[in-house]
Amino acid sequence: MTQRMKSAKPAVLVLVPLLAAAGCVDPNSGPEPEGSPSEAGAAADPGGGVADRGDRGGPIGGGTGDVGAVKTEATGNDTVELFTAPSAGEQVGEGGSMALDWTSRLSITFTSAERDGDDVVFAGEATYLHDEGGYLLHGKDFSVLVPDGSNPQDPEDIEEPPEDGATVGYATYTAADAGPLAELTQEEPSAEFSVAIADVPAEQDSERHQDGTTGRYLRYETPQELWGHEVNPPQDYIPGRLCYVEGGGWHDVPLFEYTDVPCG
Repeated sequence: MTQRMKSAKPAVLVLVPLLAAAGCVDPNSGPEPEGSPSEAGAAADPGGGVADRGDRGGPIGGGTGDVGAVKTEATGNDTVELFTAPSAGEQVGEGGSMALDWTSRLSITFTSAERDGDDVVFAGEATYLHDEGGYLLHGKDFSVLVPDGSNPQDPEDIEEPPEDGATVGYATYTAADAGPLAELTQEEPSAEFSVAIADVPAEQDSERHQDGTTGRYLRYETPQELWGHEVNPPQDYIPGRLCYVEGGGWHDVPLFEYTDVPCG
């Protein structure tokens, strides 16, 4: 179901791509989880903070369990998954690293990104994988990031420290006045949905890379709280981004090794 959205003024977001593998890390205490981003990379913000944008989606009903860590990342060139791990991990190696037992709770797979006037409409299917409760997808859970032409490495392009864990280099476009998109339950854990992101500038051939992408991302934003766990990046790893190309199907560019920069 496509929701037609009102225009929204783009907000500046800073996003410095990190060459780091997915995981969870506490730079202040305790052993470092195996496969975590480096401490320096985590400090540079792996994917932005958790924004407070009012009504939005997340878990509904029961299913709290033991959640000590969260990650939301691309697992395919068209798929984002949300994982949780219990608070206690298994110690591995002499260095005191910790392997976390990750379990996928939500999978979102996209099938197209079609332009409709000033909007880009993303269609896909979401599947809830937890064995308790349900999950709500909301239009404000999704946004598009478009490079704004600034250089995140140049201090002159950063006027003041960003808020909410954001970084410089991208303009953010959201689904204005969006509402619920799909409610996933134990009885009906999968649903097709669509969301229209407002006022996204048209792709330009001059911006296109050799693989067909333009450096733009579709982002699914992790809720602020999941099953009693307060999400706190960079300890919780939440890029939740996919590269997209406008069209009636999804692109075939392979997922990059480091999922916080999914097209390399």
